[in-house]
Amino acid sequence: MLVGDPERDRAAHELQRHYREGRLSADELAQRLETALRARHAGQLRSALKELPGVERWAFRSPARSVRNAAILAGTAVVWLFWSIGMLVAFVAWLAGNGASLGALFVFPLLWFAVSWLLWHGGKRRRSRP
Repeated sequence: MLVGDPERDRAAHELQRHYREGRLSADELAQRLETALRARHAGQLRSALKELPGVERWAFRSPARSVRNAAILAGTAVVWLFWSIGMLVAFVAWLAGNGASLGALFVFPLLWFAVSWLLWHGGKRRRSRP
């Protein structure tokens, strides 16, 4: 992925911060700044920032990946919403037809929670893929 001036400037500021905090020597800062300011690709920026704690990995993600992650999150939320409404309707219908029972009061919330958890973690795994 190609990077522009904003990404290079962000990397330079990050390197300067690490220099001020004593993690880099002046020579190492100069070398890494040269690498960062000449970088054309995200991999070159990452190499300038390697082995530094707290470097923001999201800073070099492509806009397409951000849009894809937002779409996955929105799709997961819509599926979860329909699932939750369907479970509520089924629970109310079960209570109206069979009355309150320990099984219904335990199984429906447990099933709702389990599927909600699976949806969230499945969507989270899809968002973290490159």
